[in-house]
Amino acid sequence: PNLNYCDVKVRLNHPGAADDVLVEVVLPLSRDGWNGRFQAQGGGGFATGLFDLMFGKALQTGYAAASTDGGHDGLKNMVDLSWALKDDYSKTINWPLLQNFATRSLPDLVHVGKSITAQYYGEKPHHSYWNGCSQGGRQGLVMAQKYPGMLDGILAEAPAASLTHLLMAGFWPQIVMKEKGLWLSNCELDYFGQKAMEVCDIRDGFRDNVINDPEECVFDERELVEDKIECDGTEVEITYEMARVVRMIRQGPNTLVAGTIWHGVPQGVDYKPWANISISAEGRRGSPWGIAASFIKNLLLKDPSFSLSSLNRTEYLELWTQASVEYGWILDGDNPDLSAFRAVGGKLLSWHGMSDQIIPYANAIQYRNRVEMEMGGPKATNEFYRLFLAPGVKHCMGGSGPVPTDPLAQLVDWVEKGEAPETLEASMMNEEYDLVTRDVCLYPKKAKYMGVSDPKRASSWSC
Repeated sequence: PNLNYCDVKVRLNHPGAADDVLVEVVLPLSRDGWNGRFQAQGGGGFATGLFDLMFGKALQTGYAAASTDGGHDGLKNMVDLSWALKDDYSKTINWPLLQNFATRSLPDLVHVGKSITAQYYGEKPHHSYWNGCSQGGRQGLVMAQKYPGMLDGILAEAPAASLTHLLMAGFWPQIVMKEKGLWLSNCELDYFGQKAMEVCDIRDGFRDNVINDPEECVFDERELVEDKIECDGTEVEITYEMARVVRMIRQGPNTLVAGTIWHGVPQGVDYKPWANISISAEGRRGSPWGIAASFIKNLLLKDPSFSLSSLNRTEYLELWTQASVEYGWILDGDNPDLSAFRAVGGKLLSWHGMSDQIIPYANAIQYRNRVEMEMGGPKATNEFYRLFLAPGVKHCMGGSGPVPTDPLAQLVDWVEKGEAPETLEASMMNEEYDLVTRDVCLYPKKAKYMGVSDPKRASSWSC
């Protein structure tokens, strides 16, 4: 649809930082077209803000909205972190820019956006919200943890809460395959995922290509040993070593002494983003997840040209420790103390797809559990922070399961009407172009098919 709006661009800098930060604010042109609210929008990958990628929907629903670049153009290449290194070949970190990305530009965005909105309409927004997924979800958590009181409600979708651990874990499959000397193709990985789906899909009562509860999915990759499949025109026999590699990838990073150090990837989830390889006439070699590779090369090794194919397990674990010590304090958004946010009446709504192939949903559960321990248990936490897990949904959108349709509207009802959501409305179009509806349950509840009526209808399920 045609949108009539005012576009305001503000440039700002920070003393001693030598930065140039853009904050862009879009506002429905007339007062009658404004719903009275302000929406700060988060970024994705290593981009601090997404701008036009999110502005349209906000304007359609009457919001004044704003985004920021944090002082670097992250939209050209959202997996590139080379901007965090000074461009003087000194191999030193540009800390002011990294600080902008991690924390400082977030309250700037809210302050400037609300100020411009008030000046344009002659009145302040009556409520202000955060809206972000992935990196934007982490930013939302940071707003709740560090800047309580600036926003009334925060929508943090699939948040990259423990960002340093996530980025390091994303390189783990490359270490496993190198250590075993076995580089699995996408076709071979897909076969393991397909078989896990065949075993566990039916556990919820019918087949829909969704594992409703991956934690209850019991599937041993070794059962596929000696199976023969065709990949790229060649017959492949599944070996024990292949099954072992997939199992190690699924279980997640570990040390020989301390065991598992971070959660792995659920059954049925697409391993390919993390376990990708390249195949050529010269053979097979690793092709690591771009965002993890860029983090390791630029922030940890401070050498964008470094060849990560040389890393072994010992070096990888040393880099893991370095990442936590040097950057956890600034990049991670997993502080469980939300007491100040609760005290000012803030509301935090978070949802995560259980088939998320980029950020395992266990990351959301881990953060929620830590908050419960800090803030007085599940009931007390639900008064201001609610988590929902969507079976079959991939990263931020898509997948085989129904996706929450308008969680921001449900957050608004919670903040402004006191209607705390017990479920999130969700829907999708299946392969037959039928509308599938489902209610996504409040964690730790899980959706259960009641065994009667049409499973494509939300009314056939209960939490």
